[in-house]
Amino acid sequence: MAEPARSRSVDEAERARALLEGRSVPSKPAAADDGRFIVQIGAYAEADKAREVRLKLERAGIKTYTQVAETPDGKRIRVRVGPFQGRADADKAAAKIKALNLPVSILQL
Repeated sequence: MAEPARSRSVDEAERARALLEGRSVPSKPAAADDGRFIVQIGAYAEADKAREVRLKLERAGIKTYTQVAETPDGKRIRVRVGPFQGRADADKAAAKIKALNLPVSILQL
């Protein structure tokens, strides 16, 4: 049975809020491994902190990108890796990032 649209939108809003605040969120139950995924390392208020995290990742050979998001608490700079075709590739990247003692959240696009 399909999940009601209202429940899905509430779940997505809670996930987005947690990501913007830099908190880890549980991944959505995935029906399959296919699809596009990204790995988010964090959402930073300070550009210097985002730059520091990116530098740490790129020194380890992991290519990153950023996305700026406006939140009620001000601008946040999301540091991300990907996109990946399939959950397995995102999981591999997340494992490398965790080995650098950085938090990760895997998100499906």
